[in-house]
Amino acid sequence: MATGGNSAGAVLRAVLEQGSAPRSAIAKLAGLSPATVTAHVRALVAAGLLLELPETAGPAGMGRPHSPLVLNIAGNVVIGVHIAAEHTTVAALDIAGAVRLSHRVPHIDLNPDRILASAAAEVRRLRDELTERVLGVGVAIGGWVDTQAGSVVDHGTLHWHNVAVRQYLSDETGLPVTLDSHTRAMVHAEQLFGHARDAAATVVLFVGNVIDVAFAVHGRVHYGPRSAAGAITRLVGGETAEDALADCADRALVARAQLASLPVRSIADLITAASSDERARALFVDRAEVLGRVIAVVIDLLDPDTVVVVDQAMVRVPGVRATYLDVVRRFSACERPEEVVTGSSFLGRVLETAAGTVVLHQLFTDPLAVVAAAPRQLAFDSQ
Repeated sequence: MATGGNSAGAVLRAVLEQGSAPRSAIAKLAGLSPATVTAHVRALVAAGLLLELPETAGPAGMGRPHSPLVLNIAGNVVIGVHIAAEHTTVAALDIAGAVRLSHRVPHIDLNPDRILASAAAEVRRLRDELTERVLGVGVAIGGWVDTQAGSVVDHGTLHWHNVAVRQYLSDETGLPVTLDSHTRAMVHAEQLFGHARDAAATVVLFVGNVIDVAFAVHGRVHYGPRSAAGAITRLVGGETAEDALADCADRALVARAQLASLPVRSIADLITAASSDERARALFVDRAEVLGRVIAVVIDLLDPDTVVVVDQAMVRVPGVRATYLDVVRRFSACERPEEVVTGSSFLGRVLETAAGTVVLHQLFTDPLAVVAAAPRQLAFDSQ
């Protein structure tokens, strides 16, 4: 189970992991005394985050009756906003991390005010349509993100510099907003809902128009004093971000495919073409050769339990996964990379899950603080 946070968060995470559990199981998993668990359960039920089910007996009628506890997923949602190079995705997720609905808003241009205004309008529309309590908005974006300041310090693809994302969206939506790097958010998501629940050390490599890394050691995601950890430009091989992305970014692969007269307009087109066109497939395999060496360096540096590669091609293009594993085997001390390197737990929902987890991570860290900050726009029955 992911570590960090207060004991109320530990109780909520234990219920998330168990699905439905009596207090005794929660106390054991969270490492807390029964009295402490009882006090936190009372507060979490009153806050509308947990529900107590009718009393039931143990297996085959044995044991003392108990009242199982479950997450109140029907009464609470978060809104996730993922800002990518070409579009913004706005989604609603329940507090167990399931995506309820999702909508994509294409960018007209890269002006931050226009992109954020469109995102805010979509969040307001969704907020007004939802019948559940909205606990907050999580925003995920690539580049250098200062989580504490709530700003994008630098995003090479969007050409954003020192953009106060959190303040803008909070002012425009009336909701509490949390901002984080999408790759760090993906580590949190894998820890809470995915492959890395029991991993002590986890690495996520995101491969798209932005290529970066985030990692957790002893269950804690590393940020660094300036929230600047994760840039791998020089490992990829360039003096600048533009140099590195010239060969490995999604846009670069599409541009190279077009120069080779492949009839593609997007990375999705190129992935589809790769199922039958060897030239398209070779572009993805070549990229996996480069990024596999990056993974090898990271594995030797951190010796993680799990490396999650967020690359659509890894599972959709023949030969790409095998290339990643072969390169890691050749260039690292990891003898069985197939036991370490894996794809995302959230195929098809990566962006939405990352964005929603920005605020869900806060919820499972300090749940009562998140509830206290949420607007009281709805009265609801927590029973």
